[in-house]
Amino acid sequence: MAKIAVLGANYQYSTFYRQAVEVGGHEIIAFGRQEDDHIAADRYASKFYPISFTEKEKILEVCKNEGVEGVTSFLIESALPYVYYIMRGLGLPCNSPECERLTADKYTMREQLRKEGVSIPQYEIVRSPKDHIDIPLPVIIKPSDSGGSRGITLVHSMTEVSSAIDRSLEWSPSKTVLVEQYIAGREFSIEGISYGGKHHILQVTDKVTTGSPYFVELAHHQPAALSPEQRNSIEELTLSMLDALKIEYGASHTEIRFDAKDKPYVIEMGARMGGGFISSDLVRLSTGYDFVNGTVEVSTGKFTEPVVEPIAYSGVYLLCEETMAKVLPYITHASEHPEVVDADIWGKIQTVKCNSDRGGYFIYQSDHKLEL
Repeated sequence: MAKIAVLGANYQYSTFYRQAVEVGGHEIIAFGRQEDDHIAADRYASKFYPISFTEKEKILEVCKNEGVEGVTSFLIESALPYVYYIMRGLGLPCNSPECERLTADKYTMREQLRKEGVSIPQYEIVRSPKDHIDIPLPVIIKPSDSGGSRGITLVHSMTEVSSAIDRSLEWSPSKTVLVEQYIAGREFSIEGISYGGKHHILQVTDKVTTGSPYFVELAHHQPAALSPEQRNSIEELTLSMLDALKIEYGASHTEIRFDAKDKPYVIEMGARMGGGFISSDLVRLSTGYDFVNGTVEVSTGKFTEPVVEPIAYSGVYLLCEETMAKVLPYITHASEHPEVVDADIWGKIQTVKCNSDRGGYFIYQSDHKLEL
């Protein structure tokens, strides 16, 4: 048990907080903006400080006074520079400044992976709708420094390029846009955890999205349906990528696609846990490994190597206009479905253009993949 600081306190943190407190027995000191909801902190934290995670000096001072033993943001990529600053100030193990620089945005990451010979799509950077692109169509156009499927568009013709770049620019804090070769095959995410430069692959997730043009995630299933050869190629690519980016500590969430010949390509990597209930729930339900509390252990410098076993199938279906007919009955009548382990509606049911447009979910655990 440890006293940990968590940067972020709103609803999306609830499952992480609950697992850390109720299962791990940890005490949480929470930080977040006063004007945002802080539902997770209200439910599970011992203290809440209304301080934005960008105010790193203030948070570091509070952490010293509170005797904090570890620091995490669980899944918010934009909080990582502040997490690292605070951890260094407390003398806790974390990724190096060089790793922080290499993983700061998608373009810098791509440049490093290309330099190290890691398999990635063709790519280029643009800053204006007037910029010329050289990659053959179709291409994916997305912000170089945003997540959650925000501002992503698949473009098939040159007439669509300018509007897609404009859309991405709206979501990019640095006003830079990545144009990349579209890899049309199956998509997976790889959940990993590292300590002292040693990497552990915990699970591979099948991802279901809306497809073109916005690729909003609608469902996730574990384990991914892969042959031993396919899984091995994905895991080997992930390990080489983590080394190339100098990841040494913490969770990682890597997105990989196969092309038509089953060659894997790294699409993105976040030095954090995955969202969409993948890391907070699905890994534990499919492998028995408590990924949330493993991440807490890394943050405190007291890490136990994971034991991972294939114990069940797990998955999540997200609620939106596109999925409502099949997903809503499982949520509203969850007690009639023994495989459903959690379900909730938190927002309105609408057509989705990014992950935050989804309004509910149900999570399952079963002896087979649940197909709707």
